[in-house]
Amino acid sequence: MNALEITRFLNDLLDVNHIEDSSSNGLQVENSGEIEKIGFAVDACLETFQKAKEAGCNMIIVHHGLIWDGLKFIKGNTYQQIKYLIENNIALYAAHLPLDKHEKYGNNAGLAQIFNLKDIKPFGFYHGTMIGCYGQADLSLEQVKKIMKDNGLRTESLDFGPQQIKKVAIISGGASSEVYQAAALGVDLYITGEPLHFVYHFAKENNLNVIFGGHYETEVFGVKALMPLLREKFKTETLFINVPTTV
Repeated sequence: MNALEITRFLNDLLDVNHIEDSSSNGLQVENSGEIEKIGFAVDACLETFQKAKEAGCNMIIVHHGLIWDGLKFIKGNTYQQIKYLIENNIALYAAHLPLDKHEKYGNNAGLAQIFNLKDIKPFGFYHGTMIGCYGQADLSLEQVKKIMKDNGLRTESLDFGPQQIKKVAIISGGASSEVYQAAALGVDLYITGEPLHFVYHFAKENNLNVIFGGHYETEVFGVKALMPLLREKFKTETLFINVPTTV
């Protein structure tokens, strides 16, 4: 199989052509020849590309791609990154919001699964679509934090709500601004990736727990969930390329 075949499958699976997004989702850089090994990563960056080359990957599937709001210039970092991919015959596929929101393979679905949430429903409007989820739990706040730690997530928290957690809302990545929607939903706990300053007082005044699990850490779930699916369907090797950030 080649990159175009894999792209058609993923575009259909993730419904990338019907979800409004600033990311140019889909195949961002093409290559030639058959795909024998696929690397999966959160970010399209030079370090990811170099590790993919070292591992013998000829395609990379990422959450954060190279092209946002269309490609205006090919210079600077963009030139170096695209040049590296082309010179090493590596295809690049990106799925941003489609991989956040997917009910089975999405980042938020993966996060909901580790807490064993029940009665899961869509939550969190962003760019006109629901990208997160919420569900019912029966956990203490400390149990939630332990589960997060055990799954490689951060636990920077604002503990302003109840200690017993019955209702949880989740949006991976940089979704602090959606804390308003979480409060309106009446949840006990809102989980997202990274903090914004204003959330502190908002959470305190609304008796809401908020935990920031890390932007990178909350967005490994989607690409990892795709790995066994593509390995089985296309009979190819797969590899998770771990390039964590500190923000």
